Amino acid sequence: MIDKPVEPHPGGVGPFRNPIEQAREAPVERVFGSNPPIDPTADPAVHLSLVVPTFNESANIGQLLHSLHEVLTATDTTFELIVVDDDSPDQTWAAAAAVAADLPNTRVLRRIGESGLATAVICGWAHARGTVLGVIDGDGQHPPEVAADLLSAMDSLTDVVVASRHVPGGGVSNWSTFRRLLSRGAQALGLLLLPGTVGRVTDPMSGFFLVRRDVVATAELDPVGYKILLEVLARGEVRRVAERPYVFLRREEGESKVSAGHYVGYLRHLMRLRLHPLRSKALMRYLLVTVVALVVDTAVFLWIFDRQGWNLTRSAAIAGESGILLTVVLHDLWTFAGRAARSALDRIRRLIGVQIALGSLLVARLLVINVLVNWLHLRPLAAFCIALAAITSTSHLLGSRLTWRGVRH
Repeated sequence: MIDKPVEPHPGGVGPFRNPIEQAREAPVERVFGSNPPIDPTADPAVHLSLVVPTFNESANIGQLLHSLHEVLTATDTTFELIVVDDDSPDQTWAAAAAVAADLPNTRVLRRIGESGLATAVICGWAHARGTVLGVIDGDGQHPPEVAADLLSAMDSLTDVVVASRHVPGGGVSNWSTFRRLLSRGAQALGLLLLPGTVGRVTDPMSGFFLVRRDVVATAELDPVGYKILLEVLARGEVRRVAERPYVFLRREEGESKVSAGHYVGYLRHLMRLRLHPLRSKALMRYLLVTVVALVVDTAVFLWIFDRQGWNLTRSAAIAGESGILLTVVLHDLWTFAGRAARSALDRIRRLIGVQIALGSLLVARLLVINVLVNWLHLRPLAAFCIALAAITSTSHLLGSRLTWRGVRH
């Protein structure tokens, strides 16, 4: 078994080795240091890149690769399988390489000096060529045939497809009551800390899913622990999510790696993701758009009511609608540019959603203004400013956030 770094070709393309020598060698690529960024450009010749992260899985990896290759070949999809092994003491990388020599489009990466399931997945994605990226555990507990179901669900409008144990048809085979409680407890904790992320799927701790390359290539992925799906949903520009059922199988060989440390890592990951939006560019853009919309709202009101002499209710209504339309345009073109409408119907849905969310509170604002002026005898401008601060800012922050969230089906 020869295992050495891939030497670059003098021209910058491909490995520079004798073809006969290369055919005899196991296709192992050694990877050192931190992960490179995920290139947003895919190879049009490869549709799916499925990553298999491993550590001490030499007894399982051969059967898994053969099964995956058979399932994906039957789909008529161009694909590659990428094993990313964390330099396993049982030489999983060598076992995978021996199998890969007989399976076309199968690669093995041996990570040196780095470890961790989530970062191993990102490493595989960074070296992948496909338009669609995916991950499946290397222990054989994810049924390979479900990969075909996930692939069929990845249509042009879907960003992420998750294999779930918690939809009709899914389940677990031999988990103890204690482990079931731990899993459900972890999910409940995630819903408490990250309702907008964890609540988008029924199985946020799944390690078996597909994602479009552009979703993760533009995201600042920085996972902790072993649950990469949370990172993708929280940091990626995910609009539409689909789920397909699977039954978590009993491990045939090797020992489970789930430990108390994994749950501690999961909690750390939740906390990091919970705090992440406070420093994100997207949130700053979101708040800035809200401020600009409120300023424009006020300026239009002053111009119509004070300069044009229109009545109070009509002036406030027109000003509020101006702020709503400006919010739609700025969020579409700037804040949520990565979630641009993919069809005219999607854009209409978005516009209607903003109008309903913000328009309903605009009516409440008009009522508050009239109450303050007619019952409490405040000056119109003072009443407008109070209603603007109390109602409109909240409606912009909540209403448009709900409208631009991802779609699940």
